[in-house]
Amino acid sequence: MRAAAKLGMGIAAACGALVVGLVTLAGGIDSSVAAQGRLAPDGCVAHGPIATLSSAQAANAESVVAEAEVLGAGERGAQIALMVADTESSLENLGPELGNDGSLGLFQQRAAAGWGTPSEEQDPRAATGMFIERLLAIADWQSIAPWVAAQEVQNSAFNGTASTSNGGSTVVGGNYEANWDVAGTILADLAVVAGTTGCGAESGAVPAGPVSAFGLPLGYAIPSGATPAEALAISYAISKLGDAYVWGAAGPDRFDCSGLTMMAWRQAGVTLAHYTGDQLHEGTAVAGYGAISPGDLVLIPGSSGTLASPGHVGLYIGDGLVLSATDPQQGVIVVTWANFTSGGLSGIRHLG
Repeated sequence: MRAAAKLGMGIAAACGALVVGLVTLAGGIDSSVAAQGRLAPDGCVAHGPIATLSSAQAANAESVVAEAEVLGAGERGAQIALMVADTESSLENLGPELGNDGSLGLFQQRAAAGWGTPSEEQDPRAATGMFIERLLAIADWQSIAPWVAAQEVQNSAFNGTASTSNGGSTVVGGNYEANWDVAGTILADLAVVAGTTGCGAESGAVPAGPVSAFGLPLGYAIPSGATPAEALAISYAISKLGDAYVWGAAGPDRFDCSGLTMMAWRQAGVTLAHYTGDQLHEGTAVAGYGAISPGDLVLIPGSSGTLASPGHVGLYIGDGLVLSATDPQQGVIVVTWANFTSGGLSGIRHLG
């Protein structure tokens, strides 16, 4: 545990709507959360200042909240995670320190205690994922005192220090309880600024075909010229038509835009990052619509990006059509090329 000074600065980055991803977890730690595509996208961070936090602390706080939401812990789980990270590291992503017994990162996790690898412990999202999975494994975590649940997860040597809400008495997890209200304030700040945009969503999407078919025109067929890899990616994406748009999700039945393209191309053995900004640099650049191939990634500003820094990505499926996880209202649908790129085209990337 380390107390660090908190500075009144802020954070400014891409997009940031926090939406609960319903992931049911039971049992122990899954240190492969990144490989399963359940981590929140790097680029979806809060806009604006967060009182008392430096820009680095604010970014770490948002990563904690985003990951807790995506893994299904909701606001209570997010506040518990913030409380613990604030207590353990003052939301600073700490590296090795003398006398710290190998504790690392926001949660001061130790590989020797089964908390994954040092690189995972120092990755704010992965570290939060490991903490949340242990939290959700406690059957009554939502009904017991948050600081008691935190202590069950952390097994802190500082357990039982003075509690702020019990007249100075000592309680289980009292060291964490002292920062419960602080964590609530941070969470409220994040909820306000993060709720102002539709993270990774598309603006003004209109289904290309029947709404009952989620925009897929009658008689559509995967283009005969598609490679086997392209056909696999497109087939997977089409099978997800009508699924929900959930920020940070990557299946099996809810997706954000980059989560859907990532999972579609995974079917063909191609690994993509779960972040639109990274997908802008995957594969090779395509000169324009005249050179596009089925399965190409189409990147646009979307609701919260720019031409230089796109916020939305879709999959070209041929015949002037683009499929994407569009927004929370419409989910996964097909739109025309003209509709998809009406707000500008950031780039086309060929992967097959």
